[in-house]
Amino acid sequence: MARQSYQPPIDLRTQAASIKSALKTTGLSLAQLSALTSDHYGRASPYFLPPTFLYKLATGVTPHVCQIAALSVITPHRFTDWMTAFGFDLAQIPRLQVRLHRERTVLVTPVETDANRMLSRTTATCLVARTDTPFLSTTPPPNRLAEPYLYAKIGTADNPTFPELLPGSIVRVDTRNKGLDFSVDANSGPIYLVERVGGLTCCRVKRLDDRHILLLSHQSAHSLFPLRLDEEARILGRVDTELRPNQVTHVSNPGADSGTTTSLLRQNSQSVPKLCALLQTYRERSGLTFRSAHEISISVAQALHDKHYAISIGLLSDYDTIDTAPRHTAKIMTLCILYGIDFFQYLNCADIQYDDSRKSPLPMTTCFQKVNPPLGRPTGQKVRTDFPLSLVEAQNEVIESCSRRTMAV
Repeated sequence: MARQSYQPPIDLRTQAASIKSALKTTGLSLAQLSALTSDHYGRASPYFLPPTFLYKLATGVTPHVCQIAALSVITPHRFTDWMTAFGFDLAQIPRLQVRLHRERTVLVTPVETDANRMLSRTTATCLVARTDTPFLSTTPPPNRLAEPYLYAKIGTADNPTFPELLPGSIVRVDTRNKGLDFSVDANSGPIYLVERVGGLTCCRVKRLDDRHILLLSHQSAHSLFPLRLDEEARILGRVDTELRPNQVTHVSNPGADSGTTTSLLRQNSQSVPKLCALLQTYRERSGLTFRSAHEISISVAQALHDKHYAISIGLLSDYDTIDTAPRHTAKIMTLCILYGIDFFQYLNCADIQYDDSRKSPLPMTTCFQKVNPPLGRPTGQKVRTDFPLSLVEAQNEVIESCSRRTMAV
């Protein structure tokens, strides 16, 4: 189990002063912002900003993600800028997904930056909120799954197509091609990202009949049993390009602990609340048990120097059944890192409405400099244009970290 040690948190008074300075740029006082959120959301709503908001920040009360969303709606500044101002760096999500997931093949979710300013790959479609006439948009922003590509990191315990796809690689998956071409053996044909009971895998697929497929592998053990299509295995898309590490990652033997307790894939159900369904589906895709997810969450907290990012085993279990977003925004970020969920898709499923479009950037001062180390840009290599830059940077950071460890030895 990871050792629980964290660096000292940011001085709370300094952070509260930084937010106070940011609020002044909106042209509204905290009392006015509080009144506006009371009028449009209600005082009992999680979107409500109390007059004591800054005082609570100084005493260690972290803002609810809905309060940050409310600021994005009623002020001229973007949601992602307010997230950064409160110390929530969304660029750390793909960075830690790539860094912390090793054995299992998992989805990774890019978050792009523009001139060191945070911009999501998901573009909200809310109307522009004016400071004098705030409102709640009724148009939900689209989630990133509307885009044609998924991205996945190949795990060291998942190598049915090794050495064609290397463990540690990040692959791009075209979701518009979900099994038009099948293979007759493990040595030729397209490679697909397949969701199976126990997690994800990248492999070739052989079709037996209208209902059954085989997941082909250079290791015969992966190809022994036919699987019922869409019940025991689901084709998510075709791998069309690979972002390789600069060296072959050690390939471990399959058999990592799986969090799956059923023999069939989870199906969409109208009776399951959509936020619960999202967490359950992506948790099973990650192949993590609650215990292994908890241990990774500790590593997230250590990397971000904040114990609030760690999630206990019991709380992880509770989140599977509670259809409301956690109060701690840090917990939401950790869930996205653990299970490969796009942060904005999570907000959409939780019905959290924010505004991140056609907004002016929040003026940054030295108060808002990121406390987390910046992502490194690729050095000595051509930047890949077929992958989001955030994933190229994250992969480059892992490569540089491995190189430093090698040199130290």
